[in-house]
Amino acid sequence: MQDIVRECWTFFLDRRRALVDSAGLWFVLLLLVAVLVRGMVGPVELPDPEAPGDAMLLPPGMGSLIVLKMVEALVLAAASVALHRSVLLSEPLPPLLPIDGRSVRYALRMLGVLLASMLPVMVIVLLAIVLGGGGLASIQLAILPSMFAMLLVICRLHPVLPAAALDLRCSFSQAWEQTRSQGFRLLLGAIILLAPVMIASTLLLLVLGNGFAGVPILQNLPQALALLTDLLEACLLAIYFSLTWRRLAQQQPAINTSV
Repeated sequence: MQDIVRECWTFFLDRRRALVDSAGLWFVLLLLVAVLVRGMVGPVELPDPEAPGDAMLLPPGMGSLIVLKMVEALVLAAASVALHRSVLLSEPLPPLLPIDGRSVRYALRMLGVLLASMLPVMVIVLLAIVLGGGGLASIQLAILPSMFAMLLVICRLHPVLPAAALDLRCSFSQAWEQTRSQGFRLLLGAIILLAPVMIASTLLLLVLGNGFAGVPILQNLPQALALLTDLLEACLLAIYFSLTWRRLAQQQPAINTSV
């Protein structure tokens, strides 16, 4: 697993210039739209659950935020598809990431994996509320195990993602079978891979959030950093899942991945 993580970082660093050229324009456009949305609607505030009447309505700005996240998901999907194909088929990264049918299909697969990963999160949060007597403290205690459970399920289901990028068939049940007895190893590798990015981005967000609150021109730096972090994590995971998928396919050639 350490060799795969090392190979993943090597691949990413070797192609960092091509990746910047491919995703740079999309990153700038997403950031500009995010800044405009924030300037027009302001920060999104969740409704008070105890408020009567329109408590269940979407708060102001939530609709724009959802659309923005959908567009961001398509860009992340396009970057992931390009990296999957670069790792597994040795295709060069495109000059500009295409948002095409393959990217849309990949994004839908990615959404399915994320929805499946939310099931253990719901169970853990429910258990924390029941055992902890409810309240905010119980939910806070469930955050860390929920994150690990979510990432574990994503690792177990990850073969559907490189398969989708290569236009191959791979069901969720096939992916679960293919990663049997490998879940915690895959989880450990993903944590080691993403730890530097998560730690660095968290520290920088703390610095940027506190240090530039009173400087208007710099107030969008945390938003840019959060967007950059999402892109980095998506790219690293795409490379990682490509390498682990290839390794698993070599170990289990009977898995059906035919077109």
